[in-house]
Amino acid sequence: MPNRDLLLVFLVVLAWGSNFTAMKLVLEELPPLLFVGLRFAILIPLIAVFPRPASWRAILAIGVLVNMGQFAFLFSAMRADVTAGLASLILQSQAPLTIVLAAIFFGERVSAIQIAGVALACLGLAGFGVAGGGNVTLVGLALVLCGALSWALGNLVFRRLPGVNMPALFIWASLVPPLPMLGLSLRFEGAAPWATIADLSVTGWIGVIYVAVISTIIGYSIWGALLSRHPAALVTPFALLIPVVGIATAGLVLGEEVSTAEALSGGIILAGIALAVLGPRLLRPR
Repeated sequence: MPNRDLLLVFLVVLAWGSNFTAMKLVLEELPPLLFVGLRFAILIPLIAVFPRPASWRAILAIGVLVNMGQFAFLFSAMRADVTAGLASLILQSQAPLTIVLAAIFFGERVSAIQIAGVALACLGLAGFGVAGGGNVTLVGLALVLCGALSWALGNLVFRRLPGVNMPALFIWASLVPPLPMLGLSLRFEGAAPWATIADLSVTGWIGVIYVAVISTIIGYSIWGALLSRHPAALVTPFALLIPVVGIATAGLVLGEEVSTAEALSGGIILAGIALAVLGPRLLRPR
């Protein structure tokens, strides 16, 4: 991989890792469901720039599972039940979940080393459950895992859409969350969403725009371009650095600290994910 593309990889990892700190800052001013709706509502005008990339059925599926389901659970957890750094780590359980779901629904073969990786990741998650409290509560852990499951189910849809324009797909799928999230926000978060948005500070708006534009549009545009130029086996392992950046950024900006037990559990999860994702490639004969 040339140095230019290597730099682009690290820019995406930095954008996606620091994204969790930006989410946490916005959640200090906006309730989670309203934040989900606003995040995607500001992307809707970009539909005029991007042609529809897939069928309406695929757009609806990604909108419900990834744009709405994943972030509704994640933001609800991050509001008070999990720190930004640990959320960036636990959410990566979507990788082993995708392997398991692909085996169940598509009949894809799961190797012994992948099974070992999934089991190791589950052991790490159980460690967070035992160490409940501190930086993550049991409720927060359950909510983030529901978000990871939504993302994993969305990955099954992506598997049926090879070569799709990823930024365009996310922008068109932005049509799905705003109205349902507004309705749920009115029901559960209070009856004055417009006043809450009007009171959003400059920092809050910067956070919303960062999460929507930098993470979604620019991040996926660069990532898609890299995948078009290099084998997936060369590019995707860099995603394992996202929680490392997420924890480091949250520590620097938000002053978050990770306990010894949480660090050990997180290391076990990362090891399990690495084994599940990279193990078959490392054992494949050259």
